[in-house]
Amino acid sequence: MLRHEPKQLSFHSELYNKIPENHMLKKASKVVDFSFINDLLADSYCKNFGRPAKEPEMMCKILFLQHLYNLSDERMETEGNLNLVFLYFLGLNPEDKLPDKSLYSKFRTRRVGEETLDEILEETVRQCVEHGLIESDGVSVDVTHIEANTIKKTPER
Repeated sequence: MLRHEPKQLSFHSELYNKIPENHMLKKASKVVDFSFINDLLADSYCKNFGRPAKEPEMMCKILFLQHLYNLSDERMETEGNLNLVFLYFLGLNPEDKLPDKSLYSKFRTRRVGEETLDEILEETVRQCVEHGLIESDGVSVDVTHIEANTIKKTPER
């Protein structure tokens, strides 16, 4: 069940003024509209029964931060509760806590599939290119799992 609660800034939100304007996460949160994630994952949540779920937008942002900073679920929970930039990027007030680390793996495995992740990544990159956060001059191809023909040929006995 998803419940959209209005986000109200707290008195402590003044702390976010300490974050430099040119910080990558601050720029990304101002430029990229992640609200499409809630619509994309709406079918994977029951609207009428159960306790309110954590917002899919925030959970995807947590996955993004984990990947970007190479953090485990445990480290993400610890770092996220201490790092002002993470809290700002996630849309939380400085005194708010991140969801429990057990929800991260459940969200990854039960709610988000590979196809959905591709759609999320595609839309996020499109918005970043559109707003000039990423330049689209070249194409990169990942060839980490391609076998190279580097075996020395020796005569058979």
